[in-house]
Amino acid sequence: CMWSVIVLLTGPVLAGLLSLVIHRARVLHVVNFSTMLALAGAETALTRQVLAEGSVTTLGGFVYVDALSDFILVIITAIGLSCSLYMWSYMDDRVARGVIAPKRLGHFFFLFHMFLFAMVAATVANSLGVQWVALEGTTLATTFLIAFFRRRESLEAGWKYLILCSVGIALALFGVVLTYYSSVRVLGDASSALNITALIGVANQLDPNVLKLAFIFILVGYGTKVGLVPMHTWLPDAYSEAPAPIAAMLAGVLETVAVYTVLRSKALVDQALPPEFTGNLLLTFGLLSFIVASLFILIQHNYKRLFAYSSIEHMGLAMIGFGVGGTIGTFGGLFHLLNHAVAKALAFFVAGNIHRRFDTLEIDGVRGLARAQPITAVAILVAGCALVGLPPFSPFVSELLVVSAVAAQDFSSDTVHVGRFVTMTISDEMRSLGIVVLFLFFAVVLFGGFMFRVGAMVWGTPPAGIAQGESWTAGHVPLMIMIVALLGLGFVLPEPIQTLLTRAVNVIVVR
Repeated sequence: CMWSVIVLLTGPVLAGLLSLVIHRARVLHVVNFSTMLALAGAETALTRQVLAEGSVTTLGGFVYVDALSDFILVIITAIGLSCSLYMWSYMDDRVARGVIAPKRLGHFFFLFHMFLFAMVAATVANSLGVQWVALEGTTLATTFLIAFFRRRESLEAGWKYLILCSVGIALALFGVVLTYYSSVRVLGDASSALNITALIGVANQLDPNVLKLAFIFILVGYGTKVGLVPMHTWLPDAYSEAPAPIAAMLAGVLETVAVYTVLRSKALVDQALPPEFTGNLLLTFGLLSFIVASLFILIQHNYKRLFAYSSIEHMGLAMIGFGVGGTIGTFGGLFHLLNHAVAKALAFFVAGNIHRRFDTLEIDGVRGLARAQPITAVAILVAGCALVGLPPFSPFVSELLVVSAVAAQDFSSDTVHVGRFVTMTISDEMRSLGIVVLFLFFAVVLFGGFMFRVGAMVWGTPPAGIAQGESWTAGHVPLMIMIVALLGLGFVLPEPIQTLLTRAVNVIVVR
């Protein structure tokens, strides 16, 4: 167990440092991929330990891994491994075309591994303070990765990301400080006042009024990283300018880690306050994000920005699940994080392939994918169908779980004042039905806008000068893995993942 954690934490650091002194591209790729294989192996061993013991505390209490954090680690290592495999052909192509200088390849892998280390540290840390520091570390690493191509637009996107996420992380810090203020008065030990293991035992004794304010700051702060509306404005620019594998990591992994930090606080706050407090906040931000992203998808002309707004929509959907809560809603939200990570990694791998062939990010500039890149065309159709929630792909299952949880939700009836003299009572059934109808309406809007854009790129005649045909290469392997995963998870959820998800639900839901 201890050695698994050590590999997860030191592997990216060692690989990053080695990347600074290695100058041969092939060796850099071998180091990168070997490190990700080692991390995947260590995470597999850690998962077995968590499934056997329930939770693991090691390295002097600095590391705490339960079912929830281990589930997030599964996503980090799985998507990280697929991105490392995709980078092999993608980055070599960027170097061959002169987009980046060969000597900068080592800098890219250094930043990638620091990004990876920060996310792992945020997930396994037994302290809300260390968790905050690690999430701030992801901002520093990814700012340079977003601006890596040094184009005017990518530099602008990097600065925008840095400024907005720094403001968000500062707000989250205030929430962490308030949590500390509340807990130190109960625990009496300043050194452990932010430890998750210590807070779990005394959360029901913390000051509810202070925790209310703390959770609001944490949700808005970390919600900036998640890309929730209205804190989302950095996200479309960043995802459209970042290298394709980094966009896949941002959308599939960083957003998931940021959601994890919110869920950690929710699990604590729900012990001191009725779960409706955090639930209503998450439900509000989730619905707002889902609706706004669905509308913005209708007017997109850049396919990477299209996928970016899809990320906002899916994070909103997951938040609806967590907001509704209960076993079904929380399970659906967690399962949706996994499904979204896989589907969005596939989408950005496809975007990288298209950009390399057509040399444009504009949807209008891409036609006839079925002729020009038939393998990529199949992949983008699968990604599109999965992201709009069509069966038999796994996002359909998690979306169905979330909608079912909303429909079955037992909202408390509210009395609403209309004018000065008229009052109206909204029943549980009316509110549930209203949310379901709203969700389904904008899901149809999303489906039409998204698939119209995807279809426009797949069919038709390729522009003049675009080579037709696509030979099978190693770069297509991660695409096929993602397609198989989306299909497989839509039919069968492997028993270890199902057990991990069920136990993660028990971590979040207060009985």
